[in-house]
Amino acid sequence: MSIQSGQDDESALASVVLVVGTGPAGLFAACELLRHGVRPRIVERRLAPHHEARGTVLQPATLEIIDRGGLIEPFLRAGARIRQVQVLGPGLQEIATTKFADIGCKYEFQCSLPQWRTEAILREHLEGLGVEIEYGTEVKSIEDGPAGLRVTLEAAGRTEILTAAYVLGAGGAHSVTRHSMQEHLDGETYGGRFIVADVKVRLPCPSECGRIVVGATGFVLFSPLPDDRWLIFVNRKETDVRLELPIADDLGALVNARVGVDVGLHDLQWVSYFKMHKRATERLSDGRRFLLGDAAHLSSPLGGEGLNAAFMDAANIAWKLALVVRGVANPSLLDSYAAERGIADHHVLEVSDEVHGFVMNLIAMCDDGAAAVPPADPVEDMASARRRSMLDVSYLGSALVAQAGVVVDGLSPGGRFPACHHLSGTSHHLIAFGEAPRLDYLRARWNQLVSIVDASTAQFDATAAGVPNGGAILVRPDGFVGFRANPVDETTMDALDAHLATYLIPNVAATYARATAAANPR
Repeated sequence: MSIQSGQDDESALASVVLVVGTGPAGLFAACELLRHGVRPRIVERRLAPHHEARGTVLQPATLEIIDRGGLIEPFLRAGARIRQVQVLGPGLQEIATTKFADIGCKYEFQCSLPQWRTEAILREHLEGLGVEIEYGTEVKSIEDGPAGLRVTLEAAGRTEILTAAYVLGAGGAHSVTRHSMQEHLDGETYGGRFIVADVKVRLPCPSECGRIVVGATGFVLFSPLPDDRWLIFVNRKETDVRLELPIADDLGALVNARVGVDVGLHDLQWVSYFKMHKRATERLSDGRRFLLGDAAHLSSPLGGEGLNAAFMDAANIAWKLALVVRGVANPSLLDSYAAERGIADHHVLEVSDEVHGFVMNLIAMCDDGAAAVPPADPVEDMASARRRSMLDVSYLGSALVAQAGVVVDGLSPGGRFPACHHLSGTSHHLIAFGEAPRLDYLRARWNQLVSIVDASTAQFDATAAGVPNGGAILVRPDGFVGFRANPVDETTMDALDAHLATYLIPNVAATYARATAAANPR
């Protein structure tokens, strides 16, 4: 709905879900809401889309999420693939290398493309489904009201006041939604000042490879982009207090000084100053307002996780909100967003801080003479690669995660289901490994909310699923394991049914018919 012309307009429940902001978090949340059957309203303060590189790298775990959303092909066509990341010291000597081969994911690479292109892909998908993005529309205030959230919008000098049931705040670090919740991005700002740029370079580099070059005076990160372009991060001189952005020659000289050779920087298309942060809000939600992306957390870009956390935020809230809006889940389901994404935010900040500290420690070592790391350990290196790929994100500890029966080693409830790319649709999936009782009852009771899968026909691996001796697992719509029954018997399946009933609303008619048939056998 567009803002009406003429006098100020106050509407009734004009939008069930209002998305504020059209960065990756807001756009992907809108895409996922549509896939789950809810059409949101989307507003953006900017007058038009930007054309800046910004966040570029999509991690393997995020590619799986995009794949589940049915959008992976345009990303793979548009993006550059990164299969390894090198850390180099003075003289471009190799210090360490992270490789993404054999990490246990459908996508064993990072996909890199400028953020403007990521947003364009999502925007084109929404427009193809007839969803209008209202540019030049600023949210002036969000207030609690008796019927929902009273939102004041302003565009072209006109004001509209609407009541929204829910607001997704994806408007970046200066989020009006977060301010309306009286929340702050608490944490710290890393020392130093930095430059980010979209450029071309002539320095030879292995194919499908990112690089971080460290020396006594700082670092340069080179991340490949499509069309032989590169996103670079470089630290500024401490004495550099200029406000104007550098031209290509000045930036090239700075990069050359950091790397120690002429990298041949040219064709500068975009450049910006920035600072690195380690910050997050205490509350991600108040039940009606939900914070996504940079509105909720800021991490060092050296970790490459901020953009990806935004996609994960969107995927987590969309399926839950859609179930509640459609009336088939209890509103209390929405409480799990803050709990689960709070756990994940800790992961993002921790991993990004580890990478940031690793780079800064190497710089200090170069200043003392030479940089070195301990000898490679294959097991630790693989765990690190999976961690960097965000494949180890888990919601263990959430109220939406449980198990019944015997606890076994391996995949735990709350973790990502490794074969989630084989599951399609928007429902939960109950995968049974071996004979399981009460499946007909569960199928009728949960109707379209839970799809039952025979693992033998789908060729799922029981060991990889965490039930080596047989059992059942419940995979949520976002690809995470919500429940594990080990083994499957009347007791564990009753526990599964009770777990689903804590947040989903069963098919009452089917349950009544089942009970009636049992009470009146022919």
